[in-house]
Amino acid sequence: MKQYNLKSIMHSAWRIFRSGVESFAAALRMAWANAKAHNQAKADAGITEPSHTWYGWRELGFEVIHESKSLYRVIVFDPTTKSGTRTVCYFGASQVRELEAV
Repeated sequence: MKQYNLKSIMHSAWRIFRSGVESFAAALRMAWANAKAHNQAKADAGITEPSHTWYGWRELGFEVIHESKSLYRVIVFDPTTKSGTRTVCYFGASQVRELEAV
């Protein structure tokens, strides 16, 4: 059984709903579809290490090593874009290093 972060899905649903989707139910369906697409893409790529977006690693105190290629990409619903979708790139733990103190 796949594990989903329900808190993250609800935050995503509210973000989508606030962007102008006609109903919260539609926003929730989009958020679930995005979560399932992410898990499927990660499984298809055979990735077992922790992975986050560039910004996600940055929030955790890491930086993606220069010229690293993303391990996998996911096309997600995003009603704020003209096409209604966007591509999100994910990087693995082996592609990051801790931020240097300034």
